Amino acid sequence: MRSTFFSRYLRCLVLWLVLLAPLSISHAKESISDPIRVQLAWMHQSQFAGFYVAQVRKHFENQGLHVTLIEGGPNINPIIELQEGRADVAVSWLGNAWNLSSDGKHVTNIAQIFSGSSLSVVCRISAGVFTPKDITGKKIGVWNLGDETVVNEMLHLLDIPKSSVELVKQAPNGQDLIDGKVACATAMTYNEYWQVLEKGIPSTDLIVINPEVFGIPHIEDGLYVMTDRLNSPVFREQLVKLTKALRTGWKEARIAPTLAVEIVQRKAPTLNKEHQKHMLETVLGVIPANPDEFGLFDLGRYQAEVNRLLSPGRINPTPERIWTYEIWNALKKEDKNITPLTQATKFYVSNTTSLLAFKILVYFGVFTYALSGVLEAINRGYDLWGRLILAFLSGVGGGTLRDLLIGGDRLPFYYVKDLTYPLGILLVVLFTSSIVAVYQDAHKSDLFKKTKKYADILGFTALAITGAAISISSNLQWFWAPICAALTCAGGGMLRDIVINQEPSTFKGVIYEEVAVVGALFLVGGLMIANHFEYSAIPVYLSIIFSIILIICLRLAIYKYHWHYPKFLGGSGKDAH
Repeated sequence: MRSTFFSRYLRCLVLWLVLLAPLSISHAKESISDPIRVQLAWMHQSQFAGFYVAQVRKHFENQGLHVTLIEGGPNINPIIELQEGRADVAVSWLGNAWNLSSDGKHVTNIAQIFSGSSLSVVCRISAGVFTPKDITGKKIGVWNLGDETVVNEMLHLLDIPKSSVELVKQAPNGQDLIDGKVACATAMTYNEYWQVLEKGIPSTDLIVINPEVFGIPHIEDGLYVMTDRLNSPVFREQLVKLTKALRTGWKEARIAPTLAVEIVQRKAPTLNKEHQKHMLETVLGVIPANPDEFGLFDLGRYQAEVNRLLSPGRINPTPERIWTYEIWNALKKEDKNITPLTQATKFYVSNTTSLLAFKILVYFGVFTYALSGVLEAINRGYDLWGRLILAFLSGVGGGTLRDLLIGGDRLPFYYVKDLTYPLGILLVVLFTSSIVAVYQDAHKSDLFKKTKKYADILGFTALAITGAAISISSNLQWFWAPICAALTCAGGGMLRDIVINQEPSTFKGVIYEEVAVVGALFLVGGLMIANHFEYSAIPVYLSIIFSIILIICLRLAIYKYHWHYPKFLGGSGKDAH
């Protein structure tokens, strides 16, 4: 009896130890100082100079990391090395990660090293290729590492049938192009292109075709990890520190390129020094010079490449969590450079402003405000030119003030780049003037006044939301959103009142711009919630929609209940409008 009890007790004890052992082992592994194996995309060369500088200058060590850099090669796929557990981090192209990311083996980009593309198609003029169109009937050397899809897309855009071109697997270092076995070959501008020149092929015999000129983006060297490992807080912290150390490494490689090349040669003494200098010089051209942008994954370029990867004939669906800003956001927080809105949220807002539905909303707001300017001009007995001036000031004056404040990509002004605005305002002036000429009291009727009131509410809402959204998409601080919202919807009216020598009514107790400010602040609050949904734009859309509803409701309430400033704050006690 006693022996039976002890045997059961021992079995239970063993079972508990078996269950707890993995937990204790897992807990033991959760350490910042644990080794990180980084699989490079290719053999040691200046393409990875920032990695070597970070290692030799002890930037990894200063972050408390123990990093091992693993050399790549022609038969080593960094993503496969990552998926099979021989690496913790892999340097790879997005296309390669996309094609290999699958159920149970999902990978995620946690930081982007190259902000631009170095992939090109190099052709020899002596082989009869003078322009891209001359590729027809020629052999093109490819690596079959995703570069062949870029070539096929380029052929499609050039209206060159794929059947008229032969794609062949090329030898390393552009040798087939040098030997004349192919007329064209895919090449990296920092590597094979220089090797071709060093082998005696003159630059006058080469044409370099950049796929990005045809609108074909190619996202190259980025840091990828297994998606499920991002569940570990310690591993995430390691990745933040790794990215920070690499940022410093690349910064120093830019400051002292000669020293960086010497460090590269310590890794691979047989490398040609001049070639590595050329390589580093070219690589630095696709790495952000601004340290604050290092590691940033460009969602705009990503969306463009996704369109190519999901083009007809490609069967791979969008991989789960192929990118994340989680590490980028944590890095910004460590830098004390955190902003209320994440990069993903800002992108979705910017993307929203380019949608057709949003543009229609803006057109409506501008033309509605232009109508108010025309009516003011008619009431004052202005001629056609005067009506046009007041309509223009009312419609785009606020947007002009806003864009002068923002500058950058907002100049030249939107109505200069898009003639729909001036032409639309002209039509509003002509149409309204025609109606008034035929029905002289039409603009004084109750129906017209009611229609104008509600159109003004909708126009005001459209311009207020537009001003807030544009300030956010222009990377201004959050507090500029309400300022730009108020300026966009009220700035034109103020300019118009100044021209006609009239005090702006919104300065005399009328609650007007304040509604735009409240709506913009509500939008910013909604976008802060949207920060938690980095893979979906729906929360951003909902924030904009609810902000629109709020502004409309507030404007209707002001009209209905005659809200205005109290007298001690400058209110006149008169109705809002």
